[in-house]
Amino acid sequence: MKNLLILTLGLFFSLSMAQRHEIGIFAGGANVIGDIGKSNYINPFPVSYGSEKLMDRVPFAIGAIYRFNFNPYMGVRFNGIFSRVVGSDASAPEQYKKERNYAYKNNIIEGSLVFEYNLFDINDEHGRKHSPYIFGGVGAFMYDKPTYSVNTTFVRDDLGVIVQPETTQSELISKTQKETNFTLPFGVGYKYKYRRSFVISAEVGFRYTSTDNLDFSYADESDFTFTAEPGINEQDVNNIHSNIIKSRQVGNMSNSDWYVFTGITLTYTFGRPPCYCD
Repeated sequence: MKNLLILTLGLFFSLSMAQRHEIGIFAGGANVIGDIGKSNYINPFPVSYGSEKLMDRVPFAIGAIYRFNFNPYMGVRFNGIFSRVVGSDASAPEQYKKERNYAYKNNIIEGSLVFEYNLFDINDEHGRKHSPYIFGGVGAFMYDKPTYSVNTTFVRDDLGVIVQPETTQSELISKTQKETNFTLPFGVGYKYKYRRSFVISAEVGFRYTSTDNLDFSYADESDFTFTAEPGINEQDVNNIHSNIIKSRQVGNMSNSDWYVFTGITLTYTFGRPPCYCD
């Protein structure tokens, strides 16, 4: 174990001295490709969410990145990004969405590892100062998932006396809990090297997910907790609960949601200048 640790540290030290490292920030916008709101693939713009606060209507993504360059063309990058996504049917062009008038706001925290390939040798000291690039990799993300509590009771007057024994009312209480899922990020960008130590890039990255609930458009029975007052007809209660579940299922439930980050990265290069030798 001791020898393995020494070998690992030695390998890391030799790589850190012989290769180029970059550390920096990512900032931009974010959007969900889902069932509520606009269905544009790239849409990092403010959304009419029904709130007076500007920050409630502005989707954004911000985070830190670390890049390790293997050679003038290839490297890997770690992303840690926090984002807010917002959507509203009121801003969609489809009339049926405007009439439905659903809206959502969600927070997404992502950690991902992606492989980058530069079309030009921008990582070489004697290479070009700009290059298009592509990237792809794996990651995990955390988001807010809604859960619901439904209380069904008889209709009562202000004194609590039942006034309509054959009529019930249901109260729906919603809250959110954190849910974790996997994602497959990929995208394209363009880099520019400034004064050797800084790299500025603009990129758009798509994230495939296996959930259909980033926009709060899907729920199943497991997301609900039902309680009913004793004495209510069981069949009536089942019908009420079934209708409530269906009311939280919006759009095409056979498709998963995607989310997209569009923005700019600024990284600082440190360590000894690389020497990519055969």
